[in-house]
Amino acid sequence: MTRISFIKSTALGLCLVSTLFATPSYSPHKYQQNDWFGEFGGNSSMYVNPAGIAETDQLELGLGFFSTISGEASQEYVTVTVPFDYNHTIGVSFFENGASIDGGYSYVENAYMIGYAYRLMHCLAVGLDVSILQINQFDKNKQLTMGADVGISWNPLSSSKYGHLQIGVALQNALQPAVSTDAEGSSYSFVFMGAKNSYNVPNNLNFSLFYRGLDQLLEFKAELAVIDVMHDDDEGGEGMNLETSFTFTYFLSPHLGVRLRFTKEGYPVAGATVNVKDVSFFRYLALDLEMSHDDIVEKKNRGFIWAVKLTSRFGDTREESIGEERYRRLKIEPENDYRAAMRLYLNRQFLEAAYAFGKVQTKYPAFHLVDQAAFYKAKSFENMRMHKAAKFVYEDAIKRYPQSDQRAKYYFQLMNIDYKEGKYGEAMVKYQGIAQKFGESDVKADADYVAGQIKFEQGLYQEAVDLLAAILPGNANYFYARYTMGIAYSRMSKWQESENCFRDIIDQPASNQSELDLQDAAKVKLGHIYFSGEKPNIAQAAGLYGQVKAGSPVYDEAMLALGWSFIKVNKPDEAIKYAQWIIANLPQSFLISEAYLVEGYCYFMKKDYNNAETSLSKAEKLTEQPVVTMASRDSARKVYDGMSEEFEDVQKQALDLARQLPTPRVEKKRDALRPTFDKANEQIESYANFMQKSIQSDRFESNRKRVLEDAGFTLATVKTKKAQSGGSAPAQELQELDDLE
Repeated sequence: MTRISFIKSTALGLCLVSTLFATPSYSPHKYQQNDWFGEFGGNSSMYVNPAGIAETDQLELGLGFFSTISGEASQEYVTVTVPFDYNHTIGVSFFENGASIDGGYSYVENAYMIGYAYRLMHCLAVGLDVSILQINQFDKNKQLTMGADVGISWNPLSSSKYGHLQIGVALQNALQPAVSTDAEGSSYSFVFMGAKNSYNVPNNLNFSLFYRGLDQLLEFKAELAVIDVMHDDDEGGEGMNLETSFTFTYFLSPHLGVRLRFTKEGYPVAGATVNVKDVSFFRYLALDLEMSHDDIVEKKNRGFIWAVKLTSRFGDTREESIGEERYRRLKIEPENDYRAAMRLYLNRQFLEAAYAFGKVQTKYPAFHLVDQAAFYKAKSFENMRMHKAAKFVYEDAIKRYPQSDQRAKYYFQLMNIDYKEGKYGEAMVKYQGIAQKFGESDVKADADYVAGQIKFEQGLYQEAVDLLAAILPGNANYFYARYTMGIAYSRMSKWQESENCFRDIIDQPASNQSELDLQDAAKVKLGHIYFSGEKPNIAQAAGLYGQVKAGSPVYDEAMLALGWSFIKVNKPDEAIKYAQWIIANLPQSFLISEAYLVEGYCYFMKKDYNNAETSLSKAEKLTEQPVVTMASRDSARKVYDGMSEEFEDVQKQALDLARQLPTPRVEKKRDALRPTFDKANEQIESYANFMQKSIQSDRFESNRKRVLEDAGFTLATVKTKKAQSGGSAPAQELQELDDLE
């Protein structure tokens, strides 16, 4: 059977069925079924079944007008349907019904409706609406009354191949509006169900069916209404009357369709529908025109009747709105939270950053930067010296994100923590794993750098150089690697190689303050090579020392070296300026004792023996004991060991809180932890600073002994000179003095 034959057969069948039900049964106080506008499957379907609006996919606005040819009887409506989220839909409708007498609207029945539909599941929805009826009977009886409808909509079939099927069942007027028969005068009164001298609008059981198929060329709607289900015998009639309607629409094209309808009142209706899609303002715009004659079934003398409907759709569909919400939730929100966490990290608010990155990791497990959030969460703990918490996060991230490109960094940071804690053996085991698994990654150079530093601190200078030489310009560790290589070569007495390393640092453009500071340090070390070489080049050494700017971490060393340079060329008046500047401005410098030694030499060379004795005595006194004594080390260690257990507990609590979302309860716990954290963190930082000072003291130890010996020898020479009452010191002593560094 061809498609045209099928359509003709269907139309004929509808005609025969409608003939059987052409004359509606008598039903007292029947409230109109509104076939013309309230259709299951449309945005005003709430009038027939409130669950039907669940199928609305985007904001819809409908306008309609029904009238006789004379205009004496008419109906207008406006309806808005608003979907939100996937499961919820709200509809609002206003229907105006009236009959014109003597040019005015003397009889009015208006309906104000608001409804809600909820999807229980993808194919099943329930709905409820409440209606307020405004009745004005020739200005003699004005009243307001309320009713309510409930319904269910089932969508068992929806596919491109088989079409879309929707079935609905509704109890119309489940709460029956009561209409008073008393003349109440000119003011409106509210009539409730059960009021005296009133009748109830019948409640009806509506069965509805809507189908769209044949490549969306065919639409079929059917309504079967059981009128006056809960019949009151006092109102006359028998109740339980059947009324049916059918609508058949065939689309000649996607934008044009013809329609045949048989209403519940038995009228055959002919019509057409035309639509456009995706115009500048509307996503969808449809115009329906339908016509009939009121006397076809029974004589009513209203003649030709017609109706026009306008349906428009705006805005995003449910899918687009949900997609936007998911995009915001899965993309925008986590990115905003990630950036906020990164701002805390860059501002060195590490505890807050750990919590913020923990929120990203917990709340957005599918976020594309969640592995980086885990990395910076651990780095935040690491920067607070919470190594136990940091290691847990790195190890957890390795298990949780096995495909992440951050895995190499996780392994490296574990190696780096071992290095910071002095666990060189464990660090080198991890280094071998990185070299095997991630030998081609950028992390390999960072691992080479740490491994090189470990070998350097173990005194294995050639092995350190071999590892550090692989770090090339452009790498963040290049300056540091070259500096360590320069020191390593100098300790192996490979002066040319050492000079080349320091020269590499000076010649390479610096990109940050740390690299500028390293360039200053390289200038000082290179100056020392020129100063103490087999053929000293004092002028070139002094030129390098003079390039170091005030504020540099090695400025004191550069100033002291300039003092020695001027002593070397027998210019004590120039040399003493640098020594005295250090004494006046840097009293906490490790080089303060050597500055007094230089000052003492200058006074001695100027034959000012009293001042020379004073300066040399201070140099000797300042170097009698190490800057950090063994007693102070033992005391600091005992304090640290005493609070280490408390600090471990703080780490455990902070780690646990960083895994939780910032609810009020969690925020309260974080606030309660803060004082304990601040106290523990202050003690840890204090101990770390002390240990750094201890390392510097150890590095200064050989220099301290040299200064002590030189100061003692020169002081003895000065005292001898003073004892000779102005005579010359023995030539041998003066020669030994000239040989001092």
